[in-house]
Amino acid sequence: MRRSLVFVFAAAALIAGCSGTKNGTPSSEPSYTTGAPSASSGSSGSAPKVSSPLKTSSIESNACSALSPAKRSELGLSDGEQGTTSVGPGCSLFAVDDRLNQIDISPVLANKNGLSDVYDTKANDEYFEPTEIAGYPAVYAAALDGRKSGKCGLFVGVTDQLAVNILVQYDHGAGASDPCPVARKVGEAMIETLKEG
Repeated sequence: MRRSLVFVFAAAALIAGCSGTKNGTPSSEPSYTTGAPSASSGSSGSAPKVSSPLKTSSIESNACSALSPAKRSELGLSDGEQGTTSVGPGCSLFAVDDRLNQIDISPVLANKNGLSDVYDTKANDEYFEPTEIAGYPAVYAAALDGRKSGKCGLFVGVTDQLAVNILVQYDHGAGASDPCPVARKVGEAMIETLKEG
């Protein structure tokens, strides 16, 4: 059963949404939202700067390349299913032992100010918790707080112009009651992959 994790990007009265698809068919199952502004909005530069920008060309064209085969294996994840969202490429990965445990990775190409665009909309989020992932600025944030039911949203600034959204939705195992550590591990593995890139 494929669940969709939905990104909602809002600026002023305009709202652009996207949802994951499987085999070209939009999912009608429950969605999970997280807010960030559209590319047309300005940014205050409010997020911490990325001191060592990563090379991102690979994930800008193929979000599944965010994790190397070795990292996917280490995390117990599938090869990933590529998709396209209105904000850029997406990749859905599933736990190899349980397809109800899903992680979606999407470089937020629609935003041009990276993590600052996420910071600028924090008033729209039910939770907003700045953190650092392997030395890179990040924030746990989502418009709806589903952490008690296995959902966690994480944005990682990989350059000052690009943030990558990692959305976890786990139904079983430890991640179902505490999903944000799963998102952190995926973020760390992504940074290692991009550094090797």
